[in-house]
Amino acid sequence: MKDFCVIGSGISGATIANSLSKKYSLDVYDKARGVGGRSSNKKLNKNESFDHGVQYISPKSIQFKSFIKSLISKKILKKWRGRHVFLNIDKKKIKNILR
Repeated sequence: MKDFCVIGSGISGATIANSLSKKYSLDVYDKARGVGGRSSNKKLNKNESFDHGVQYISPKSIQFKSFIKSLISKKILKKWRGRHVFLNIDKKKIKNILR
């Protein structure tokens, strides 16, 4: 028998599951096929994908910047180096934005 059950593997569910797993046994359940919740990535085709929901996390406070740095050092987070796909702008405007 598990000590806890976490419903949802988005940012909040994953964070609490990570904290609880250090002392307790638990299961994590999510309705999606993968983890991440609204901060996950969806494939368009073989070579293209897009983020939905929480696309950008911008640290504002010193405490949050420190927390993000700790996640990067633990290789939980990394800087995204992918390409942006704009779904609601025509191709001429995209070329101008990316210049």
